[in-house]
Amino acid sequence: MFDILGQIIAEPSYRGCAFVKAGAEAVAGGGIRAVCEDSRRWLHDLFIELSQDAGAIDPKALAQQLLMLYDGASISAEMDRNPEAARAARAAAAALLEVKIAAGPNEK
Repeated sequence: MFDILGQIIAEPSYRGCAFVKAGAEAVAGGGIRAVCEDSRRWLHDLFIELSQDAGAIDPKALAQQLLMLYDGASISAEMDRNPEAARAARAAAAALLEVKIAAGPNEK
C-alpha cells in the first residue's frame, strides 16, 4: 500500500487525496459525501484484511494505525511537499508490524 502511495505521490500532478478534499467540501448526506465515505470504508476494510492475513493479534487496531500512517504520508506529501513521505510511512509501518504480528498467521 505504501509503495503504491509513493508512486501516486511522485506524480507531478499530485495535489493530495481527492477523496479527502472532496469530502471536506461535500454536503452531509449528499452523493459526493457518500462516495468519499465508501472509499474510506473500502480502504479501512482493506487494511483490516491485510492485517488479518499477516496474522495481527488485533487486526482492527493495527488497521487503524496503518491507516493513520497512510493518511499522514498523503498529507505530508502535499502540505510539506515531501516526496519521501510514503517511504517514511512504510518504514514506520514495518516497525509497527514487527510489534503487532503474532508468531504466525495461524497462531492466534
